[in-house]
Amino acid sequence: MRAKHSYGASSSLKLATCHDDLIKIMELAIATSSVDFGISQGERTFEQQLEYFMQGKSKLDPRSEFSLKNAKHVTGGESGREKAEAVDIYAYHPRYEVRKKIAYDVGSLCYIAGVVQSCAQELFEAGKTKHLIRWGGNWDKDGVILHDQSFDDLPHFEIYIP
Repeated sequence: MRAKHSYGASSSLKLATCHDDLIKIMELAIATSSVDFGISQGERTFEQQLEYFMQGKSKLDPRSEFSLKNAKHVTGGESGREKAEAVDIYAYHPRYEVRKKIAYDVGSLCYIAGVVQSCAQELFEAGKTKHLIRWGGNWDKDGVILHDQSFDDLPHFEIYIP
């Protein structure tokens, strides 16, 4: 049985800036997840990426060619991407006081990550996408969540070709 969640206007606009495979994965995930969630960011400018790096919110300095290539949110220019290959999310609840508590709650984001990764696998195996998902709570994809990495980014999901 599928959940009855869908993205609001703001989340839909942000998701529209992303790669088609990422859109397919995230659309299936929102329709499947019992925890509602929204999109906080898809596409990011070079300047936004630099600001996040300077604030310590990202480890990727876009002034470095290597880092810019790996900054999957950044589009245009020397990034080589027309559409974002990453998305950031937040857990959503219609009541603001609840949403403030759960938006970046570890349990909620870990649950959503499982749903997103399952949806990516389903679409990939059905031949509907060419990408899988790498999640910021398990960068190395080894199944050890949050305990074997130096930078956790639980709201972050990016596509990769296996």
